[in-house]
Amino acid sequence: MEMINGNDLFQMFNYGNTFISNKRKHLNDINVFPVPDGDTGNNLTYTLNTILRESKNYKSFIDSLDSISEAALIGARGNSGVIFAQFVNGLRFASNDYEEITIKEFARLVRAAHTHTVSSLSNPVEGTMITILDCWADSLESESEKKQPLKEVFKLAYEYARESLERTKAMLDVLVKNDVVDSGALGFVLFFKGVSSYFNNEKVELVDTETVEIEDAHEFVTEIKFRYCTEGLLKYNDLDEEKLKSDLNAFGDSIIIAKGKTRLRVHIHTNNPEHVFSTLEEHGQIESQKIDDMLLEMNIKNAKDKRVVVTDSIADLSPEIILDNNVIVIPINIMLNGTSYLDKLSISNKLLFNNLGKFTEYPKTATPSIKFINDLFSKLFLKFDEIFVITVSKKLSGTYEVIKREADKLNAKNKNIYVIDSKNNSVTEGLIVMKAIELIKSDKTKEEIVETLESLTNKTNILVCLDTFKYATMSGRVPKAVGKFGMFIGLRPIMSLADGKGTAFGFAFRQKGITKKIVKLIKRDMEKNGINSYALVHCLNEKLVKEYNLLFTTIIGQEPKYITEISTATAIHSGVGSVAIGYIKDNE
Repeated sequence: MEMINGNDLFQMFNYGNTFISNKRKHLNDINVFPVPDGDTGNNLTYTLNTILRESKNYKSFIDSLDSISEAALIGARGNSGVIFAQFVNGLRFASNDYEEITIKEFARLVRAAHTHTVSSLSNPVEGTMITILDCWADSLESESEKKQPLKEVFKLAYEYARESLERTKAMLDVLVKNDVVDSGALGFVLFFKGVSSYFNNEKVELVDTETVEIEDAHEFVTEIKFRYCTEGLLKYNDLDEEKLKSDLNAFGDSIIIAKGKTRLRVHIHTNNPEHVFSTLEEHGQIESQKIDDMLLEMNIKNAKDKRVVVTDSIADLSPEIILDNNVIVIPINIMLNGTSYLDKLSISNKLLFNNLGKFTEYPKTATPSIKFINDLFSKLFLKFDEIFVITVSKKLSGTYEVIKREADKLNAKNKNIYVIDSKNNSVTEGLIVMKAIELIKSDKTKEEIVETLESLTNKTNILVCLDTFKYATMSGRVPKAVGKFGMFIGLRPIMSLADGKGTAFGFAFRQKGITKKIVKLIKRDMEKNGINSYALVHCLNEKLVKEYNLLFTTIIGQEPKYITEISTATAIHSGVGSVAIGYIKDNE
């Protein structure tokens, strides 16, 4: 009797990954459900690649399955990736300690995995991945009864799933409207094709998926009720799964909980990712976070531009400017009690400062990971020819160096990434990003764009009103002795930047004194250099920023380009109540 061992199982995923990777572009192009954000191919490829990278190929079936199921939870990405991970963990939960397994036993595991997957979904929808998985399970069960070779069973099961795929189109109006099948369902069929190819000894050649270019795709437009595709990997001890589901229901839809032996991955579409992670903290230890802006991704998918602006989350821009101009924002990591949160996404200023007393140590920032940067550039080059990156001052953060190193490696392979050290942060970094947007819209050459942006870095000024020395002292931006003395006598500092580094501009005992000093400097700069544009930002101080809006609109003679809240990465240093004005001068 033919048996399936651990190596066979590993090769199923290896071959399945090949077929999915080869069709990544097509899977992205036909992605219309649950939202048309064009990333199903990327998500499935990422998930399978992580499984193969993180798992081990054992001879024992159960050992390979244990390794693969754990890696699936770690690597699951997006709606389709998390469903795939739940399928894998369904196999594991249904499996005994098999060293090797018959095709009948394997068919039973697939049937159990289908049930396990459906139960994890808050709203199972037919015509999608679960329908195709059901079809594959049906065929495996029926064909395994006929005492035929493994290769025939898997070949016939794949053919049945492939034929069923076209019929699923009629199950969902959005599929009929766009004349496509569900992208995730096709992904499963491609995986089944890989399984069949392995057992039938078919020759399969891998391709470099990073070099595949996306052709013009359909323009999919839909209303997105919940904007952020949010995922968290948790380590748990005693989990109340029903309570977790109930808690998450308040924040969105498309909820999937893929549960392993000690870890689980949560997927949800929400408008409040920061509240989701605050809730997840109550159920386990958060090991990783991922948040994708599906509205922005849909806009990018439909965009005709071949050039894109990228910045980090320390650049304070209004959400409207970011969305309207398809600006890609790399989140800075905020470290809280050993957990890494994503600036402006999974942590907000309100949540941070309302819960500051719960933290065992003061929050710190960390640069984006090399892997995050690599994945981002890989994804962007599927759509764009040129990438312009404006970063926080390299003298304030290691973010510039991390991005520049990876960009240099890709530029050596004939990619076009231009990384500019803004020599700024917060609102003035945001204003430079706005200038990059304007230059691209004006159809300037890449040389003109880079030269202009680099010249602007020396024409900026930022003045930050701190309500207290407290937070700058706790974060280490101000020496403890200076901070304690300032707090003791009630001084309020004004912070600025000089040569890309933080510096004190002045002090006052009252807000009126701070404002008077700022007004004096701005009037001087207006007379000497002229002010091209300015903007205002704040940390939980709507009252003062509104006053500044009226004041400086009158003084400068124009309204600010935008008013927005500062990043949490900056708020750690400036603190509650801080307000900043940043501007670009006409001349140096």
